[in-house]
Amino acid sequence: MGPFRQFRLLINRAFRNEARGKATIAIRVIQQVGLASIFGGIYRLGKNQESVMDRFGLIALLGTAVTNMGFSMTVRSFPKEKAIVSSEISSGMYQTLPYLMAKAIAELPLLGVCNGLFSSILYPLSGLQVGKFGSFFAITSMHAFASNSLGLLVGSVSPNSDVANALMAPVIVLNVIFDGRNISLENTPFLLRWIPKIGLIRWFFEGIAVNEFSGLEFDTAGPRRGQIVKTGIDALERFGIAKRTLPEVFTAQTRIVAGCWILSFVGLTLNRERFEKMNLPST
Repeated sequence: MGPFRQFRLLINRAFRNEARGKATIAIRVIQQVGLASIFGGIYRLGKNQESVMDRFGLIALLGTAVTNMGFSMTVRSFPKEKAIVSSEISSGMYQTLPYLMAKAIAELPLLGVCNGLFSSILYPLSGLQVGKFGSFFAITSMHAFASNSLGLLVGSVSPNSDVANALMAPVIVLNVIFDGRNISLENTPFLLRWIPKIGLIRWFFEGIAVNEFSGLEFDTAGPRRGQIVKTGIDALERFGIAKRTLPEVFTAQTRIVAGCWILSFVGLTLNRERFEKMNLPST
């Protein structure tokens, strides 16, 4: 059976599996609605000086929350699925590449629906800038897909679910540390300067910050914290990202997704089960 037919059969099975997981879908929907309501209920963003740092705080928290949801869901579920998949691949039922492509495509609709629900609730409640919802939704969806892909990578290279779950915390912590806000690139240890380049939260933070602050003007009257910020560009200058563009962010997120899937393919190929062929005893 050729790879194209394998892909067609596998993607049909993947869509059926996604549709059958009603409990998983319900949990994801509840998570999205709950978190969006919490964030939207707490944050009331305006144009005063206090709202400058509130915006940065909300964006950083959103990056961590979306990463945790997308990453942890895959890390917990994929190692169990991998045990079945590795056995089927080793027995010659299908190849690794058609399986990965089918899995990636089959998960897109649910990710899109969940992030659409999350963004639609959060955006108006928190008071994010009017007219920027489309870019916000696109960046958040790509971030969720990248987090999902990273979870798949960790699951594919882990020998079992215990190892995958143990790796989850340090991976998320590293993404939080190098999120573009907690430590500057100049003060990052030289041997670790590659991490921000592939940091999921870092690219989400910079993309949403540029999307949200571009075009904003803030009130200069009333209480303030530190130096007065007149425009959104002034605020972005604090983190050195005033010249960052959304195409750069989308390109980085796409590369992260592609890199995770390539490494997942390598991980599945190297870790798949191998069965010794049994020959009939000679008489």
